[in-house]
Amino acid sequence: MTGYRRRLVIDHTRARNVDQKDFPVLVSLRDARLKSASHGGRVANDRGEDIFFALPDGKTRLAHEVVAYAPETGALKAWVRVPDLSSSQDTEVFIYYGDPAAGGTQEKVWDAHVRLVQRLRDAGDPVTVPHSDALNIRDEITVEAWVRSDAYQPEAMQALVSKWESLTSFNTFNAFDAGNTDGLDTTGFYGAAFDGRHVYFCPIRSYKSDRLSVHANVLRYDTQKDFHDPKSYEAYDASRTDGLRTVCYYGAVFDGRYMIFTPRDEGTGYHSRILRYDTHRDFKSSESWEAFDAKVPDSHQSAAFDGRHVYFCPGYAANPGGPLSEATLSGNVLRLDTQADFKDPSGYRVFDVKAAFGEEVACYDGGLFDGRYIYFIPLCTGVVLQCDTRGDFEDRKSWRTYDARPLGMGMNVGGTFDGRYVYFAAYANSCMVRYDTQGDFGDGRSWKAYDAADTSGFETAGFDGAYFDGRYVYYVPYQRRVKPGEDKSIYHGNYLRYDTLGAFDDPKSWAGVNAERADGLVSVGYNAGAFDGRYFYAAPDFDPHADKMHGRILRCDTTGQNASFCLKYGDFGHNGGLCAAVPGPSFHVNTVNGTVVGIAAHRPLLPGWRHLVGVYNGRTIKLFVDGALVGERPGAGAIQTNEVDVAIGRMTGGAARFRGVIEEVRISDTARGDDWIKTAYQNLVNPSRFIRAGEEEQVA
Repeated sequence: MTGYRRRLVIDHTRARNVDQKDFPVLVSLRDARLKSASHGGRVANDRGEDIFFALPDGKTRLAHEVVAYAPETGALKAWVRVPDLSSSQDTEVFIYYGDPAAGGTQEKVWDAHVRLVQRLRDAGDPVTVPHSDALNIRDEITVEAWVRSDAYQPEAMQALVSKWESLTSFNTFNAFDAGNTDGLDTTGFYGAAFDGRHVYFCPIRSYKSDRLSVHANVLRYDTQKDFHDPKSYEAYDASRTDGLRTVCYYGAVFDGRYMIFTPRDEGTGYHSRILRYDTHRDFKSSESWEAFDAKVPDSHQSAAFDGRHVYFCPGYAANPGGPLSEATLSGNVLRLDTQADFKDPSGYRVFDVKAAFGEEVACYDGGLFDGRYIYFIPLCTGVVLQCDTRGDFEDRKSWRTYDARPLGMGMNVGGTFDGRYVYFAAYANSCMVRYDTQGDFGDGRSWKAYDAADTSGFETAGFDGAYFDGRYVYYVPYQRRVKPGEDKSIYHGNYLRYDTLGAFDDPKSWAGVNAERADGLVSVGYNAGAFDGRYFYAAPDFDPHADKMHGRILRCDTTGQNASFCLKYGDFGHNGGLCAAVPGPSFHVNTVNGTVVGIAAHRPLLPGWRHLVGVYNGRTIKLFVDGALVGERPGAGAIQTNEVDVAIGRMTGGAARFRGVIEEVRISDTARGDDWIKTAYQNLVNPSRFIRAGEEEQVA
């Protein structure tokens, strides 16, 4: 053997806590001596085929794989399989080069558990890996992605690695009547929100005509349990929290720990008594609940969340000394700082957009966050309101308005966001409007409308809330306009769906379906809802045949068995119409039990390189970001297998594209340990600190 070698010392302090067997180590070097001979260096040929790695004995060669070699600069990246990586003393290997007769051992770097290694280098376009039996993993899984984003993108669904495809069919509905849970009247809800495991339905009142029938019976469903089993549901009467009359809530916000309910009215007048539940504590304990009166007694109609601040949408103005009235619209946007003491008045601020911009800038019903701007959905004026979260909340310059009435915009309740477009859910009309966030808010070319009336032969007009599943936008059916003399209810069950892969103004991109008889129940009259990654849960509200509100939850299955796992750089938390969250990175597994097990970081990522890892072992799901465990939750069930392809950089067969660079993806059929993942990150984030290169030696 001739040529040269250098000692590579792996710092044991970066191999976390336990020794690792057959660990893949990334070696990254740049040295003039590693240039090829034709460029004045030592490496024998321009392809670096004489480069190999060995143990200190010089005889035991190590499997390796050259990822990149630049003969003109001497830059080398290679994966090397190290048999024993010690956490108590430095590990040494040698790199050899310069012997024309030497041949590398570019094989078997990855252990038997690795099912897929995909390198995208600097490619920005999504990649599809065709289905194979090797990617049908049932028991344990680890999904890794080493990615870079150059922008702060806190609120958008962006898939990194997915075996998760939306159903092209549109008829998978179930219903369950939870209207008498735990002995409480659990009927009549305005919206729902999801905390990663449980869906919380926001209580309003028990009867349509009786405004005094307001209640605070919060209904909760455990998505890890059977949808049709009454034991999967529980309820709590929160109406006397902290000695206040805490009733009637219109949507909710999940900030990563607390579920924050938006106050509306108490039957005789509007109120601002915000209700909060600590999801880390017992649902039925009064100690888990607290309330605070923000002293802005207008109606509030849902809210938006930017990761720190909650923006309560103003509805109708207070009528001091008089009865409950919808005669005067409110423009008072109330903002709560979730990093302040919940009961400290200094954590609350108010800005009157009506006073700042005029009478028509008022009464909003739902809000969205696109990562920078909050959008307030106009209930009745057609004037959309935008708030720049990077500006001063009380500075008029931080706010803009757009009059969408020339497009035909009518009333709206809630909306959704697909990562680029904001969709407004038309209420009691069929004019569907969307805004392109890549265009200027005030430019009419950024806006488009489509009349979705009579789609697929159904009366598709009048919705309350919307959600996005990674490909399709769904509009939740609620209230339509009934012409004089028509003998039918104003409430309907005609869902509307738009395919975001098609043109917005193309009728072929739209589909409708009637869902009014799911599981033999009358499934009509829903007010927004919540999405768990596979299922959407519509919040039961008005019964079309009775004055009594109903409690029949309607569930829409968006994937069926077409989902296995999905690792996302970011997820969308304002997904349902009247709910809000900023989930950040997330990992979901679809199980053979028909349930989804998921975990999210609930903190967005800053720009730069990031190592995201999702792990599931049939009992627990974990999410790691940059070597740190950021979320963990119990889960059960084998992973659902199917013939769906694996998509990298988007959802399988859909949208939700990652707006960044994915350098490498790995999928393994084992649950990697915490220390394995921490060590892998230490190696990826700074290979030159993980490995120290010694002086060159000539091989005799």
